[in-house]
Parts: sequence; structure tokens; C-alpha cells
Amino acid sequence: MSRDWSKAFRRASFRGVPFWVERDIVAGGRRVAVTNIAYGETPVTEDMGKRETVWPIDAYVASDLADIEATALAAALNASGAALLVLPMEPARLARCIQFERRRDLDRNGYIGFRVQFIEAGAGVSFPAVTGPSPIAAAIVTGAEILGAALAEALD
Repeated sequence: MSRDWSKAFRRASFRGVPFWVERDIVAGGRRVAVTNIAYGETPVTEDMGKRETVWPIDAYVASDLADIEATALAAALNASGAALLVLPMEPARLARCIQFERRRDLDRNGYIGFRVQFIEAGAGVSFPAVTGPSPIAAAIVTGAEILGAALAEALD
């Protein structure tokens, strides 16, 4: 009996905004201080603890509403503070987006790609109080308005 890999992975999300993952990488390691001794043949190394975990991701949205989905994802990636990151093979965890690039190709309509780098949230994470409308909710409402206008125009 073989494993059905097409069903082995879950859909990814950040701040609850879903996306697909084409490639994800996990990078970590140890922080090591290296001291070179004058006239020494080998350095002195000292383990300074765990290096922060980072996840460089090639992500995408693909559908007839890809432009709206991309707007919502970009808003989620640009929002401040740590949030829940869900990746296909990794356990869900708190992370921050430290950089992203959005790309659209002329010959791939309905597909919008993202290159995103997440970093683990680390110690001392707190969630800011919500004092107004969420930028993600605003992006979704704007997208719904655009879609509604397009449908109304198509039906006239």
C-alpha cells in the first residue's frame, strides 16, 4: 500500500488568509562564535544557542479571483506583529513575515506568485489590541466590491 501524496499536505495560511505552496524550505542551525587565536592552528568555537528558524516560501494564489486573493494575502503579509503560520508539512506556529515579493507573469493569467520569508516569532510575542477595521478585512471587502461591480456589468 503506497501513500497518496496528493492528500498528504494541507493548504497553507497566514493570519487566516489561505494560499498554496509551491516550495518551502526550513532553515535553522546553531549560532557559533568563532575566535581565532594568534599563531593558533585551530579556532576556538563556542555554541551561542539555537539560530532563529526561517521559512523561505514560494507561494501562490490561483483562481478567477486571484487578484482579490493576492490583495488579501499582501495585506496579511504587510500587517504588523506575529500571527499563526500554517504550512503544508510543518506544525502551525507563530511567525512574522520579514519580506515578500509578489509577481505576476503575462502568460499565467489567474496565477499570482509570492516569494515570502517568515521568521519564528520568538520569545516575548504579544498580540496588539485591535482598535479598528482589519486591513485584511478591508482588502476582502474591497475585493468583493470589485467582484460585485464586475458581475453587475457582465449581467447588464
